[in-house]
Amino acid sequence: MNTKAKVRRQLKRQLVEAQSFEQWRETAEKLDELDGVLDWRQEGETEMLHESLIREHIQLMRKYRQQGQTAALTRVLQESLYRHLGELSNPDLYAVARTGTKLVVSEFLAEVRLGMNYICDQKQPRVSAEEKLQMFRQAEKVFGHPALMLSGGAAFGIYHLGVTRALWRQDLLPDVIAGSSMGAIIAASVCSRNDTELEEFFENPDQVHRDALRWLSLGEIRRKGYAMDQTQLHEHIRTNVGTRSFREAFEHSGRTLNISVSPTRTRQKPRLLNELASPNVTIDSAVLASCAVPGIFPSVSLQARDHSGDGKGETPYMPTERWIDGSVQGDLPHMRMARLHNVNKTIVSQANPHVLPFISHHFERGYRASLRQAASSIVHAHVATMLELTRNTWSSSVVRPLIEQAHAMATQSYLGDINIQFPFKPTLYRKVLANPTDADLDMYIRIGEQATWPMMAMVEDQTLISRTFKECIERLKERAGRERYQAEKAAS
Repeated sequence: MNTKAKVRRQLKRQLVEAQSFEQWRETAEKLDELDGVLDWRQEGETEMLHESLIREHIQLMRKYRQQGQTAALTRVLQESLYRHLGELSNPDLYAVARTGTKLVVSEFLAEVRLGMNYICDQKQPRVSAEEKLQMFRQAEKVFGHPALMLSGGAAFGIYHLGVTRALWRQDLLPDVIAGSSMGAIIAASVCSRNDTELEEFFENPDQVHRDALRWLSLGEIRRKGYAMDQTQLHEHIRTNVGTRSFREAFEHSGRTLNISVSPTRTRQKPRLLNELASPNVTIDSAVLASCAVPGIFPSVSLQARDHSGDGKGETPYMPTERWIDGSVQGDLPHMRMARLHNVNKTIVSQANPHVLPFISHHFERGYRASLRQAASSIVHAHVATMLELTRNTWSSSVVRPLIEQAHAMATQSYLGDINIQFPFKPTLYRKVLANPTDADLDMYIRIGEQATWPMMAMVEDQTLISRTFKECIERLKERAGRERYQAEKAAS
C-alpha cells in the first residue's frame, strides 16, 4: 500500500471516529485536499451552474450595495434569486466534495446575505421600519421556509435525537418540525421546550425516559389483539414531552410542531396535527396515536384541551374516530406541510426499517450503486403493483383496511430535498423493538450526528436565505417597536 493510500485510510478512520462536527470537518478538508476535489470547488466551470451569470449578479449586487443604490440592489436580488435557486438546489453539487460545493455558490449566497442585511439596516427616506418590516414579511412569504421531517423507525428513530442535536449545535435547526411515530416523539420533545430547556435536553440525553416498550404476555396478546402495553408507552411520552396542547407548545417554544396520524377507516383521510389545524389537541395523545403501529399498539382517540373550569382538563377530539401510526399513510406529509407552513425546502431524517433497504444506495455514485438502485426500484415497483391489484380484488373483504395500509406504505414518498438517513445495518434490526440501553442511546445519537455532518454544508447553504429573512425580520420588529414608542411619546 503506497503512502497516499495509507494516509487516506487513516483519515477515513479519523472521519468515522470524529467526536464533533469541527473534528469531522477538519478531517474532511484533509481528505478533500488529498482526493483533489478542493480544486473542483475552486473551479467555477460546471454544466450544473450558469457560472458567468452568477458572477455577473455577484458583481452587480456588490456594486449597488457599495454605492448605496437600494432600489437597484433590491431589483437584482429578486432577479438573481429567481434565476438561480433551481440550479443551486441541485443535490449533485454536493456529491463531489465532503466540505461543500463550488466556491462560487458560497460567494453568491454570501453576497445575497450582505445585500439583504444592507436593505434591512439602511435607513431610507420616507420608509418607516414598519413599512420595511411588511415588505420583508411579504418577501419571506413568497420565498418560503425550511422544515425538518422526522420519519418513523421504532428504536432506530432515536437517531433523530442525534440529527436534531447536530443541527441545533450549528444553529441550523428549522423552526418547523414534523414527525411520525418515533419521529413524533423526538419532534414533540424538541418543540415542547424553549431554547434554555432544549440546550439542557441535548447536553444531557441520558436523562430522558427510555422505557417505552413492554411486551404483554401471550394470553394478553390473544385477548387484546395487540402485543405491547400502551400505558407504558404513554408514560414514556408524557415524561419526555409533557401534556401541553399544540398551541401551548408553540407559545412556549416558538417552534411549530406537526404530527402525522393515520385513520383506521378507509373513508377518513390522514391528518397533520399542528398549532394551525388542531391547536387544542394535546400533544401526548397525538404522539400516542402516531406511534400506534397496527398489531403492536391499539388505535387511539385524540384528546383536546377542555377550556371549561381551570382550562387544564381534556375532552375527546373527533370522538367517533380512532387513529394509528402516522407512518402508515403520512410518514413525510410534504404537500400538507407546504400548504400550511409555506415550506420550500424539506430536510428529511429517515429511519424506517422497511424503507432503509430501498434507499440505502440512493446517494451513491458509480455503476454498482446504479445497479443496486435499479434492482431496489424494480422490487419496490413490483410490491406496489401487487398491492394495488390485491386491493382491487379484495375490495369487499375484511382485510381491505390492512391491504390499504400496506399499499399506502409502499407507494408514498420517503425522501425530501435534503436527505439524512440511518445507515442500513442488518445486525441492528434485532434491536428495533427493544428499549435502548445506555450504550444503545449513545450509539443511536452518534449515528444521527455522523449521518448529519456530511449534509451540513448543503443544509447551511440551502437554508441561508430563509435564515437571513428571519434575522432581518427580528431586527425590523425591534426597530418598528422603538419607532412606535417614540411616536407615542412625542404625541403625549
